[in-house]
Amino acid sequence: METRHRRRNAVNAVDREPSQRVPSRWPPRAEERIGGTSGRHACGGKTASSNLPYLPAGGYIARQPGLGARVGGASSGGRRVSIEIAGLTLAAVYEREVAASLDRIWENVLDWEHLPWLHQRSFLAIREVEAGPLGWRAWVLLPHPGAPRTAWIEVRIERASRRYVTRTLAGVGQGTEIWTHLEPMAERRTRITVEFHLPRSGAAGNAEIRGAGAVYTALYTRLWDEDESMMLRRQEVLDACGAPATRARCVPLGSASSLRAQLPRVIDLDRARIRVVEVAGKLCAHATVCPHLGGPLEEAVPDADGCIVCPWHGYRFDLRTGRSADGRRLALPAAPRLHQDAGGEVSLLWDPA
Repeated sequence: METRHRRRNAVNAVDREPSQRVPSRWPPRAEERIGGTSGRHACGGKTASSNLPYLPAGGYIARQPGLGARVGGASSGGRRVSIEIAGLTLAAVYEREVAASLDRIWENVLDWEHLPWLHQRSFLAIREVEAGPLGWRAWVLLPHPGAPRTAWIEVRIERASRRYVTRTLAGVGQGTEIWTHLEPMAERRTRITVEFHLPRSGAAGNAEIRGAGAVYTALYTRLWDEDESMMLRRQEVLDACGAPATRARCVPLGSASSLRAQLPRVIDLDRARIRVVEVAGKLCAHATVCPHLGGPLEEAVPDADGCIVCPWHGYRFDLRTGRSADGRRLALPAAPRLHQDAGGEVSLLWDPA
């Protein structure tokens, strides 16, 4: 809760400052645009219809003052790096395997909404989003000692080549290009290789570039740890949706007094988890899967209004009705009702379909 208050205060402080916009060269000429779809904005403002330009490697930074458009190769540990970046220096390469399919990874890459929620240590807010099937662009607020910093970033995917690039268009880290390559190892296992290409200024030496590369490597280690956990949960939810379930019509939970002493209590049933909490003095049972993308609700703390927030994307639900509490047209999956008999014994009951 304290972390959420600090984040809100940081966002409010930035809101009081003059609006920062992506450089005037954006948007590009009409002939450079591609069509796209619009999305929903998670942190204020509006989501624009996507018209993301295609920029080849180094295309943005090569046009910046003081940087030449030179093309050169690079290597890391004797391994040839396949991407050639104009005007940038390879600072580090990060490699690992994740227990996720390409489908889950592409889904994750295009999911900009989760950044300030799942990755709240790394992102404070995201706004001014343009999103489409080939990527997205947005203004982000980043934590930094002293005061948060802002940046405009763009993500572009190339499915056929199994790679994508994250570019910093303006703000802190301007000119950085981070290329991620995906190599399927099995149906649900993928090897990733992340290359951190940074602009080299006249004052930046090799030690400074290596230091920046180490910082990016540590950051991406944490981001991929968090993303892998989310993708694993997402896959479990999808697998459960495709399997038939058999439900007991009645699950005894003991006396009301003993149940209250155990709250919040999570009950594992056949391919389902139900949690019992107390809202405004009444016992309440609810599903623990967010209807948006399957986020975990087992540990979401009800607020004073009886609402919980999904930790993945910040979607809010009223536990008394199961419906969205933030204007979205979503509802929690159906949950059994709680029944207390004359002797004070409580049971979960499913009504006939």
